[in-house]
Amino acid sequence: MGRAPSTSTVEHNSPLLQQAHALALILREEFGVPFTLYEAATSKPLDFADGPEAAAAAAGVEPSLIAQVAEQGQPQVASLARGQHHLLLPFRDGGATVVVAVGVAQQRGTQRPGAAPDGQHALAWETLIALHDLLGKVRPHAAPETNQKRVLSAAAQLLGARTLAWVPQQSDAAVVLAGEPGLSTRECRQLATFLDQNSEWDRAGIVLNNQVQGNGGGAGLAGVSNLMAVRFLDPVMPGWVIALDKGERRRGKPSGGDPRAGDTGEAKTVPFRRSDAAILTPFLALMGLELRVSARMRELKDLLVGLTRSLTAAIDAKDPYTYGHSERVARVAVELGRQMGLAEEHLSDIYLAGLLHDIGKIGIRDAVLGKAAPLTPEEREHIQQHVTIGYQILADLRSISPVLPGVLYHHERYDGLGYPDGLQGEAIPLLARILAVADSYDAMSTNRPYRAGMPAPRVEEVLREGAGKQWDAQVVQAFLRGKQMIHAIRQRGLGDSLRHALDGALREPGPLPDPSIRSTNF
Repeated sequence: MGRAPSTSTVEHNSPLLQQAHALALILREEFGVPFTLYEAATSKPLDFADGPEAAAAAAGVEPSLIAQVAEQGQPQVASLARGQHHLLLPFRDGGATVVVAVGVAQQRGTQRPGAAPDGQHALAWETLIALHDLLGKVRPHAAPETNQKRVLSAAAQLLGARTLAWVPQQSDAAVVLAGEPGLSTRECRQLATFLDQNSEWDRAGIVLNNQVQGNGGGAGLAGVSNLMAVRFLDPVMPGWVIALDKGERRRGKPSGGDPRAGDTGEAKTVPFRRSDAAILTPFLALMGLELRVSARMRELKDLLVGLTRSLTAAIDAKDPYTYGHSERVARVAVELGRQMGLAEEHLSDIYLAGLLHDIGKIGIRDAVLGKAAPLTPEEREHIQQHVTIGYQILADLRSISPVLPGVLYHHERYDGLGYPDGLQGEAIPLLARILAVADSYDAMSTNRPYRAGMPAPRVEEVLREGAGKQWDAQVVQAFLRGKQMIHAIRQRGLGDSLRHALDGALREPGPLPDPSIRSTNF
């Protein structure tokens, strides 16, 4: 860590300094680690340190972070190197933040010298750190079950539960299990149904049964020692979160997938308590947020499904000779992406970009679009404007912004002789290079007013000849590897793939794994 910052100018016997010293002692007792107190007005540490560990913490925190916490008045967890974390706590007086307390949490799975391994301060730290880690991993735009399992897994580890299950009340929603499968999904649903029908438990909202086999409640719960169930009252998707087999919490890496086990793999069953339900509360809140955001994303997806299909139909109506062209390009481009080993989320972008790549033809004159004779230079320049028109149509739809490079640049050539910007080589976005091959393949294979479609062998020959010139040679090689599937794609129509693609595309925008490009259009 760097050199400790200079201390504040608060006088040694001032009331603020005396209160801060008392506060540092309270925080050490509560969390089990030393804290450094910073004056909010100056972002400088007060002129005492609660031991060498606190002095080290003072040296490692950025003044800008102190100022941010002081201004916002909200606690914050900040990641450090080697898995450590800063916990920053603002304290107010008269409505304004006067002191910010900063402590350093050790990495999970390690034990501070002299600290009680199962103390409440350690559990409080680990809960805060687990929530901080989850906030960096949970993506509400992604698969809901994956997010739910992340939340449940983190909570199960803190509770020491062998299994944590989310059982939604809706019968068509999936049961999500984390940890070891102590019960099957069917058994989890049966247990949740029983809980729903028991009015006393329903009113309580929390069920604790620490003698499942000994009090007659173990029927159908073979192998389960104890359980805790918390009623999840989210208006979008109510249900139960059920924890099974709480074990003694021990440090060390879990063995054999059992979150209760230490390095020896041993586990000792201990009772569930109401405080365990309190530990679950912030995780349930995070899961509820994910459920609500996912529901909104589904509504947005449904809207965009209709919009995309309407736009595709409008393109086909403008150019009946290329009916289905956008769908075929989209499917071919996805197969090219698979052959190149791209991630599923990028395939979603590719599919949508393929559907929308020619949307700008809505702005092209019908006489030019359907002309059977060769185009004049003016007409060729006019039809080339469809890429910028398409970009302008879609530019304000932030949810599908990753598809814009494909719409704008799918007519660029690898040798730099394309349009609209004459980009060359890998300066052309990878999405656009893939669409260029898919678009050219379908154009060459399809009958047009001025020529018949080429047979597949001739199309393959043209692509080979143009590799490294008109098209990216790597994309052409991907085409040749997957040519049998690609030829078959031309026989398929628009189906559920659009909805599937939107599942992946409606997410936090992110680029394809491709170098950034310079363009006056962005």
